[in-house]
Amino acid sequence: MSEEVTSGRGIAGLVGALGWLAVLGGGGLLAYGIYLLMQSDFGIAAGGPLMAGGAATLTLGLLCVINATMAKAMIMTANNTARLLDNGPSAGGAMIVAATGDDDLPPMQPTPPTEDELAALEADGNEDQDAGADETSARKPFEPAPYAPPPPPIIPDTSDPRGWPLAIDEFNIDGHLAMTLEDGSVAVETPVGWRRLPNLDVARTWLAQQPR
Repeated sequence: MSEEVTSGRGIAGLVGALGWLAVLGGGGLLAYGIYLLMQSDFGIAAGGPLMAGGAATLTLGLLCVINATMAKAMIMTANNTARLLDNGPSAGGAMIVAATGDDDLPPMQPTPPTEDELAALEADGNEDQDAGADETSARKPFEPAPYAPPPPPIIPDTSDPRGWPLAIDEFNIDGHLAMTLEDGSVAVETPVGWRRLPNLDVARTWLAQQPR
């Protein structure tokens, strides 16, 4: 294993060194090509090939350096893995655990909550119960209201007013002349004649039900 690791690291180091040489040479060619491009009378004809070759050499050198760096990292990882496998568990298969000296410590006991914590927990429990009660009431099925029959129509007395009790008071109800009779009933004047109703509230309700 040591020979493979040594040869692998040597190859990666050689590739990295060559890559750096290529980077330096390519950078020099690129710089010289730019110099000729700026100073030579031939212009692009003199500096163009040098610039292209320098750029290509610089790119290849950088690729070599990157590959060598990655190869060294992989070799180091493989070497560490091999060491771990060589120095693995004992022959019996049981993992060896080093003594820490804490075996005589008493077991940890939970700290009892304080009065404030107990009050907060009780408040949270009450809130949860209230929320549960609200949710239960919200889940109750919808029950329609019982049917209430409409009130019976009000039918006033249309007999001859001359047979009614004597009037003791006269007033106005919603623009209609009205009189309070001796027995507590109310007589209301309408376009079709007088109408007698049991009391003032019934008279107001009956007038509100009439078409305008």
